[in-house]
Amino acid sequence: MKILFENAAHLQDGIALICKDLDIEVVTGVADLCVSVREVAEHTLTVTRNGSTAEIVYGGGKARFFRGLATLCGWYKKGISAKTVSENPIFTFNGAMPDVSRNAVLRVESVKLMMRKMALMGLNAFMLYTEDTYEIEGRPYFGHMRGRYTKAELKELDAYAAKLGIELIPCIQTLGHLATHLRWQASSAYKDTANVMLVGAEATYQLIDDMLKTCKECFRTDRIHLGLDETKDIGLGKYLSKNGYRVGHEIYLEHLNKVADMALSYGYRPMMWSDMFFRFAGEGIEGYYDYHPDVVMTEEIAALVPKGVQQVFWDYYRPSEDFYAVNIEKHKKYFGENVMFAGAVWLWGGYCPHFRRSIRSTYPALEACRKAGVKENLTTIWLGGGAAQGQILLSLAGLAWYASYDYKGTRDEQDIRESFENVCGASYEDIMACEKPAYPHNNYRGICRTLMLNDPLLGLVDAHVKQHNETCAVPMQDYYKETTAALAKARGNVGEFTLSYEVIYRISCLLENKADFGVRLKAAYDAGDREALAALVAECDVIIEKIHALRRAHRTAWMTYYKPFGWEVQDNCYGAFVSRFDTVKERVGAYLAGEIAVIEELEEERLRLDGPNDEAFSGVVNGVGFATLSTAGVL
Repeated sequence: MKILFENAAHLQDGIALICKDLDIEVVTGVADLCVSVREVAEHTLTVTRNGSTAEIVYGGGKARFFRGLATLCGWYKKGISAKTVSENPIFTFNGAMPDVSRNAVLRVESVKLMMRKMALMGLNAFMLYTEDTYEIEGRPYFGHMRGRYTKAELKELDAYAAKLGIELIPCIQTLGHLATHLRWQASSAYKDTANVMLVGAEATYQLIDDMLKTCKECFRTDRIHLGLDETKDIGLGKYLSKNGYRVGHEIYLEHLNKVADMALSYGYRPMMWSDMFFRFAGEGIEGYYDYHPDVVMTEEIAALVPKGVQQVFWDYYRPSEDFYAVNIEKHKKYFGENVMFAGAVWLWGGYCPHFRRSIRSTYPALEACRKAGVKENLTTIWLGGGAAQGQILLSLAGLAWYASYDYKGTRDEQDIRESFENVCGASYEDIMACEKPAYPHNNYRGICRTLMLNDPLLGLVDAHVKQHNETCAVPMQDYYKETTAALAKARGNVGEFTLSYEVIYRISCLLENKADFGVRLKAAYDAGDREALAALVAECDVIIEKIHALRRAHRTAWMTYYKPFGWEVQDNCYGAFVSRFDTVKERVGAYLAGEIAVIEELEEERLRLDGPNDEAFSGVVNGVGFATLSTAGVL
């Protein structure tokens, strides 16, 4: 489609970036559509088409305009020649924070791709969660072999974001979550525990000053996220040896005030995760926040929290609107009205996105934010667990929920679908189907990772799989055959998601055989069914080939979207998969040949991983990783 823009000179750099995404050509002569642009002071968006002319009226930043343009292009493709839509966004700040610290560091081009799609949805903020994955001059071990962003790359991304109306904000850590850097001997001067820096050490604040200085040089924004979350072991390492025992919250608040002063001196408007204050106030509470009446902030703690630091209330576990409402109220009471909320699109639960779990908490949280007048929202996209098996690009389907809710003020499935398809050029239903391999048990807790990592000989979760197969109408093998067939229909027809989609398809293929392999192996062995055991030995070759096919697909997607650093962890994992099935072949083959009298691993009783529980797959099972599922020994 050829478009002639009027009054859009200030947008031309950004328009040039998204032409390919929308399949448009900007012209100065004869056009299919003449679009007049008008910017206003209010946070609003109105899009009107009347035949060959159209108007976009927007306010609140360029991203509003780009959402309007995507809407207009969608109408054109559908042959809608006359229509008007007006939207008044709830949030002034609404964006995403992908995790680029858990091995998978998005390439610069991948970040740009995400930002373009986000701008076209109307989202206007982006954070890169970088623990040690950014360059600090003079500190070669900071991000060593981790795929860190160079300063030049960060500056390039910052300039790109600005053209799209997206505020690119540094999101770093200035106390905890630094284990990947603190592992090096070079960090010994400022290391308290394996995860936390040494409060009070001059070297600690020299490093933090270098962090702030680097961010100031690379980003044009005056905002910065300082992290400061999940530091439960503060003061219990080198600090304890040097200073003796001191109450954790005293150490924490001393450090927080020091870092806040440093950030303010650089002209920053800093923000931080708020969970530690609630930890201190409600010792022993479940999770990081709670809404029991006795969990209240003490005057001592509240008085010492720096007033110039914005608090970010994060949670993506609870399905209760009341939970979010009560905690937003507490944040406003103790920290002021300027609270930001952070929800999530769940990718950290394994290889597949957990969309249904994400939705379960997303809408109650957004409803509470809307009713409480919260104006800033951040959607986190954690990879978690260190393994980073998830496909970040698939999170765009989830980001469409947040964008649509912002502009519509409610859950509007039609708008989500249309917006996503206008922007991404792929079926929303097909991308949402990528969650299927995670849910053979039809629960909101995905178990794909559990089934992938479960050892075939030790079968540490086989008791759960066996229970599921006995009580569920659809056993594992049947479920994955159906899922594979369903996913196969969209292969090669999902646009820019093709590589990520192929990984999900290959996972389903593998789980057709692997999901309940250990259960079938144990049953055949216990029954003395030599014919079944021989068939399982032959099936190992099928499984090994499927592992190789998955690894190749995963590697192609990884090398396309992420920097190569971190892939070595995936290689190690896939190598373990292949080795273990090779060992199954050897062990069972030796038994069938009479070379060994028993298979000791199969002689052992299969116990539940988490003790007695009527639910086949409990939270304990869903939350474990390779170290727990691959061995009962030490990894």
